[in-house]
Amino acid sequence: MKKFLAMLLAVVMVLSMAACGSKTPAETTAAPTSGDTTPAETTVAEPEVVDTYTYHTYITQLANNWNPHTWEVNADDTILSYVSTPLATMSILDSENGVYQWVYQAATYVEDVTAEHQDDLDKYGASLPEGATSADVTSGYVYEIGLNPDMRWEDGTPINADTYIYSMKALLDPAMKNYRANLYYAGESAVAGGDKYYYAGDTAYVDALGAYAMEDLVKNDDGTYSTADGLPMYIAVAFPLDWTSGNTLADYVGAYGDQYFDVTNWETLTGMADENGLIPLTDDNLALFAPVTTGNEAWGETEADLPNYFVYSKSYPECGYDETVGCYKVDDYTIRYVCQTALARDYFLTSCTSNWLVYEDLYEAGKDTTGSLVTTSYNTNMDNTMSYGPYKFESIQEGKQMVLVQNEEWYGYEKQADGTLLSMTDYDVDGAPVQRYQTTSIVIDVMTDDAAKQAFLKGQLSNWTASAEELVTYGASDRLYKVDETYTMSLFMCVGLDKLKEMDASKGNTNSVVLSNVNFRKAMSLAIDRSEYVTATAGYKPAFGMLNSLYMYNAYEDPTSSYRNSDEAMQAICNLYGVEYGEGTPYATLKDAYDSINGYNLTEAKALMKQACDELVAEGLYTAGEPIVIRIGWAKGSMGTADNQQVTLLNKYVNAALEGSGFGTLTFEAVDNINDRYGDTAKGEYAIGYGAWGGAAFYPFRNFQVYCDPDQYSIHEAGSWDPTTTDLTINVDGEDVTMTWQMWSRSMVGTGPYANADFSTKLHILATMEEEYLKLVYRIPLATTTACELVSYQLDYYTEDYNIMYGFGGLELMRYNYSDAEWADFVASQGGTLNYE
Repeated sequence: MKKFLAMLLAVVMVLSMAACGSKTPAETTAAPTSGDTTPAETTVAEPEVVDTYTYHTYITQLANNWNPHTWEVNADDTILSYVSTPLATMSILDSENGVYQWVYQAATYVEDVTAEHQDDLDKYGASLPEGATSADVTSGYVYEIGLNPDMRWEDGTPINADTYIYSMKALLDPAMKNYRANLYYAGESAVAGGDKYYYAGDTAYVDALGAYAMEDLVKNDDGTYSTADGLPMYIAVAFPLDWTSGNTLADYVGAYGDQYFDVTNWETLTGMADENGLIPLTDDNLALFAPVTTGNEAWGETEADLPNYFVYSKSYPECGYDETVGCYKVDDYTIRYVCQTALARDYFLTSCTSNWLVYEDLYEAGKDTTGSLVTTSYNTNMDNTMSYGPYKFESIQEGKQMVLVQNEEWYGYEKQADGTLLSMTDYDVDGAPVQRYQTTSIVIDVMTDDAAKQAFLKGQLSNWTASAEELVTYGASDRLYKVDETYTMSLFMCVGLDKLKEMDASKGNTNSVVLSNVNFRKAMSLAIDRSEYVTATAGYKPAFGMLNSLYMYNAYEDPTSSYRNSDEAMQAICNLYGVEYGEGTPYATLKDAYDSINGYNLTEAKALMKQACDELVAEGLYTAGEPIVIRIGWAKGSMGTADNQQVTLLNKYVNAALEGSGFGTLTFEAVDNINDRYGDTAKGEYAIGYGAWGGAAFYPFRNFQVYCDPDQYSIHEAGSWDPTTTDLTINVDGEDVTMTWQMWSRSMVGTGPYANADFSTKLHILATMEEEYLKLVYRIPLATTTACELVSYQLDYYTEDYNIMYGFGGLELMRYNYSDAEWADFVASQGGTLNYE
C-alpha cells in the first residue's frame, strides 16, 4: 500500500492527456485535361504533420535502477511505473463524487478460489487461524489471476504464465537475496512458502520486536536462550531494529557516546559481535549489555526495554521452488497465488498494483556470479531494459536526461492511419470511455530547483514544485494542485516534572516547569490562531484533531467513510472544545457545531493561564512575573523563512494569553539541525518538539499505536507519560471497560478484542481515545500538510478534486490543452515568459 500510495502522490511525474487531433491527408492537383499541351505538373504531398505531446519534468538525480526486484528510491519506482504494467489498479468511476473503481490491466480477473483449492493451504504451508484446519478455510488465501493475453514485451515477445513463474522464482532466488523480495516472503501479502525458498539452506535473523520477555524463553544447557520452539535468541549490538528506527544501537552509541549511554562494556560487546552485529543471549552477555541502555538516564530506558534488542534466528532447509512456493501456473494465461496468511480480496488487489515481471534473456545475461550473492544489471540502462508498459526508453544521457516514448507493443494502443498511437480506457470514466496516455514522450532533465523554476516560467517544463517560500507568491495560482497528506504537524512535549527541572538547570530553558501544568498546556493550544498560523507555510491547513479527512474507516466499500466526518469523530472534537448543538444553541446539527470549531479561544486561554499561574505559584514551582524560556526541537535541517515565521507567531499567540495572568513573558527558542528531535525530546533534551505522524489512512483504528505502544513505535511523548501503565476507561456497548492506553491502542488490531467489531463500535473507541488523548495535551495539533505542485498551462489533470484512491487521475487520464507546436507558439506570444501568480 505504501508503494501504491506513493505512486498516486508522485505528481512530479505522473500526468496524462486529451484527444489527439488528426490532419486531413495532403491532396495532389488534378490530372491535365485532354486539351492541355503543357506537361502536367503535380504537387508533391508534404509529409503529414503529426501532433506531439511531450511531458517535460525534472529531477535532481536520475534513476539508476528500475529493476522490480531491487529498486530502492522513488526516482527508480517512477521509471518502473512507465515501463511496466500492474495486474490491476484504481481509477475514476465518478469524479464529481470521488468514487473509485478497480480496473484490470495485465490481469483480466482476480478471483478468490480458496474453497475449491483448500489442498493448496497444506501443500504450501499457509499459516491458518489458530485451531483451524484447511478444511475450515473457504476464503482469503488462494487467488486465481487470469492474465491478459495481449500483453507483450516491447520486442513483441508474448507475456504468459511462464513469464510470471520465472520472474517470481528469480525474485525469491536464495542465491540473490533480492531487496524487493521482502514484499513477497514477508508481510500481509506474502506468498505461501516464499520465506522457505528465499532462505533455503540459509539462516534468517528476525527482529523480535519486543515480543519475547526473558520469562518467555528457554535456557539451554550451554547457557544460551531460545524461544519455546527452539529458535536461538541474540542481543542486537550492531543489527538494525525497528526499536531504533531502522538504525543500529551501534549507530547511536557512535554518535552520542557517554552523553546518552554507559559505554563501560561497549568495546567488549562490539568485539564479541558476529558479522551480523549480534551476540548470543546469555545471562552474562545480558549483564554486560544492560548497562549500555539502562545505565545512563539520558537514554531513558529501563530493564523492561531490553527485549526490544532481542533478535532470533531461524534456519531453513534446502528446497526447490515448485514444491515450496504457492505461485504456480494453471495454464498459459492463468496463475494461482496462495497467500501465507488470510488476505481480503481488496487488500490482495492492492498488492496487484505492482508487478514482479522481468525479461528472462536480459535478466540472465546481466547476472554476475563473482560475489557472495548473484546480482544482475537488468533494468539499469537502455541496453538491458525491456518495457511492457505504455512507454519505453528512446535515449539516456547519463547524469543529464532520460527520454521515453510510447511503446507501440503495449496492449492498450491502437495504431491510427497517421501512425499515431491511440488508447481509450476499456472501462467507463464518468459514464463513458476516455482517452488515456496521450503523452507521446516524457523528457526528464536533471536540474536544480532554481533552474527548474526558470525553465517552468519559460514554458520548458510541465511542472514545478515550489518551495514553501515560493508558495507565498504562487499560493493563489489557479495552476497550483494541492495533494492532502495524512501528516498532522504538532507540538509534542516532554512535561515530566523532573525532566523539566533538569532542562531548566542545564539544557538552556528557564521556568519550563510551567509545562507540567495541564491548564498551561491547554491554554497554549487555545491561544493558537491556526487559521493565521497556516498562512506562514503555503499549503498547510488548520488541524484541531489527530487525524484529518484522508483517514477512511471502510475505504474499499464506502468512499464516503471518512473518519473525520463520522458522527463519533465530530462529537469528540465538539466535546473537546465544549461546543454544543441543538435547541437553545447557535448550531442546529452536530455538523454545524463541528464546522464552527477553529481551535482558537483567547478568552478561555487567558482564564486558564491565570489558573495555571496560581497553581504553579502555590506549588512552589514558579515565582510570579519571572520570564519563561522554552527551547523547541524544531527541525532536522536548517530552518527557513516559514519556520521562523511560525515560531514568531507561536510567541505572539502564547504571550497574548499570558497578559494579566501573573506569568512573565515567554520566549520560544527554536533549534534546528537536530539529528533526532523526536528521540531527543522524549529523553529530555527539549521540552517541546515539532513534527508529524501520518500514514495508515485506510485503517485509522491502528493509529494510536504511534502514541501509545512503545513495543511497536518510539513514543515521542515518552517524557510525559507511560501509556503501558496509564489506564483508560471506555464505555463499550453499555459496559465500562478499563485497559491501559497501550492495550486500547492494540484493541482493534490483529487479535485485539475489538479487531472484528462493527464499525460503530470501533469508531466510538477511536473517537474516545482521540478526545481523551487531546485532553492530556501532551501533543498540540496545529496543521495538516499538503504536497503542492504548479502545473503548466499546456496540460490539465482529469479532475481537480484529489482523491487518495486515484490522485487526480494520473498520467493515464491527463489531457493537453496544446500540442507541442501550439505550445511553442503560445509561449512565444507571451514574450517567452509565463505568469503563474
